Amino acid sequence: MATYLSSDMYLPALPTVMRDFSISHQQVQWTLTAWFLGTISVQLILGPIADRYGRKTVLCVGGVVFTISTLVCALTTHFYILLIARFIQGMGICFMAVPGYASIHELFEQKEAIKLLALMGSISVLAPAFGPLLGSVILTLLNWRWIFGFLVIWSTIAICLLIKWMPETLPLEKRHSLHLHTILKNYWHILCNFRFIAIVFVYGLLFCGLITWIAAGPFLVIDRFQQSPMMFSIYQTLIFISYILANYVVKKLIDTTNIKKLIQFGLFVCLVMSFISLGLAIQFPEFMLGMIITYIVYAFGSGFAFAPLSRMAVEAVDAPMGSRIAVFSMLMSSFGALGSILVSLFYNGTLLSLALIILPVMIVAFILYYFN
Repeated sequence: MATYLSSDMYLPALPTVMRDFSISHQQVQWTLTAWFLGTISVQLILGPIADRYGRKTVLCVGGVVFTISTLVCALTTHFYILLIARFIQGMGICFMAVPGYASIHELFEQKEAIKLLALMGSISVLAPAFGPLLGSVILTLLNWRWIFGFLVIWSTIAICLLIKWMPETLPLEKRHSLHLHTILKNYWHILCNFRFIAIVFVYGLLFCGLITWIAAGPFLVIDRFQQSPMMFSIYQTLIFISYILANYVVKKLIDTTNIKKLIQFGLFVCLVMSFISLGLAIQFPEFMLGMIITYIVYAFGSGFAFAPLSRMAVEAVDAPMGSRIAVFSMLMSSFGALGSILVSLFYNGTLLSLALIILPVMIVAFILYYFN
């Protein structure tokens, strides 16, 4: 939660940071870019390291690195040091995702793991839903540096709890050596497994559909339809609440329902919403609320599918768990970037352009799942 908040809580502080460092609007955007580059930087390195030295050690070391970099963000008076610290902060996502998720898949059986993944999915979307609001409260009471100070305190507590209670899920006898040939062979084996790649692509394309809202939503609501930032926040919160609700339902159903049925239902909902969004955009090109509603239902469908797809992907290939999660995490980051790129290339301010981005993505996801 702290790693995700390091991006979302920081957003309201951008204008203040720009003034404090006497930098341009473009330069302050670099602090966001640096963070995102950090999130895709070291997954493929951390996978083999976690397979060699264990999950808990790597995760806790990553937590310490994240905390120190966050403290540097709070204290530095030099802009380029802030950029470096923001990059290292972003790496915290990699440290949480690779050894963290690997430990969950090793510690829990299939259905219990899916329940926990659904819970974590719900927690992770609280950052974009409420992070900017929390950051704004801190800015009102203190200053932007205390946003990072708050995260230092939060992450320090989390690391202490992990050190005290987290079990090591990879025993010594199951650890793998750090030989480059073996590492490359494992990654090649994973990437050549069609079932694994197909399931990850289905997950990634669903994720890509959600990213289109995050990338285009502010421009659609605030710029195109001249609604207030508060209204955009309300719409965004409704979308994420729908996603959280779906994860809650998955936790309740997983003990009595086959995971394939959960995935099929989620994909079907998302595909239907994609067609409906296209129809509404053609018939009612000024009906913004229709697009918002389809995104709300789309988020519900994706919430049904994400946790089961994650577990299904991990079970599809026989390789060291850290390497499996590293490839999975790297591809997810790539699909997030793809969603942003598609919006930048094809979104032109109309509902139709947005619908025409989502629909092909969902058709490909639907076909991949049913023919893998």
